[in-house]
Amino acid sequence: MFRIGDFSRIARVSARLLRFYEEIGLFVPAHADPHTGYRYYKVAQLAELNRIIVLKELGFSLDQVRDILQSKVGPAELRSLLLVRRGDAERALAAESQRLRHIETRIAQLESAGSLCDEDIVVRSEPARRLLSLRRTVASFAAARALIVELREAARPLLPRGGSPLIAIAHSPQFEQEEIDVEFGFAIGDDVRPGPHPVLQLRELEAVDRMAVCVRVGLPEDAHLVTARIGRFLEATGDALSGPGREYFLQPPDLERMHEAVVEMQFPIRRAGA
Repeated sequence: MFRIGDFSRIARVSARLLRFYEEIGLFVPAHADPHTGYRYYKVAQLAELNRIIVLKELGFSLDQVRDILQSKVGPAELRSLLLVRRGDAERALAAESQRLRHIETRIAQLESAGSLCDEDIVVRSEPARRLLSLRRTVASFAAARALIVELREAARPLLPRGGSPLIAIAHSPQFEQEEIDVEFGFAIGDDVRPGPHPVLQLRELEAVDRMAVCVRVGLPEDAHLVTARIGRFLEATGDALSGPGREYFLQPPDLERMHEAVVEMQFPIRRAGA
């Protein structure tokens, strides 16, 4: 057996922590000498100590660790817990990375505030289109991307082999990043005649006489860099927004590379006083 100092060296866990775990009854020595007070540990106890360390690193409280240990959790169960926590950590890292990227683009917008150019804004008419679509209110842009997957799966048997353009319509009258009323749809020709569908709707997307259009390359989270140009343009012309904005994907989106997406951001506009 090993005294606490030597055991801490073997286990690579501080003696102070071992004493604390003993105090709370979570991990006790194999033997305590009643005369000297020395604590002794066995090598076989490393397995239990490793379980405690793993569970703590996975984010469980000490009370939760005690409950899990009482259930005799084995390596397979720990591996399952690890995979769950790994998924949580990856999502948290992705969210933090996205937040930092958003901050960076906002700072870039501040740095270029005096040089926003509206020369790439085009005003044109948009024809009416037949749209096979799916509309939901979602809590994030990530959830909106998941909606594209659902739409693709549902619409695949109904679309022509060459595919159809994807259009997104933002129905919310104001921007709410955690409550996005969005409709995704495939524009289809008159030759495509899908029957009734339990999820999708077939409707006409109305024509727009005057649509302010600007191309965005990248994520919708960074779209403020483009909408600022639209705002500058509208302020200069005296026009006003009129109706839901649209996003027309100039190429089919690759959900694994949405940072490379090429999209026309389209805003219906009307003349002042109209």
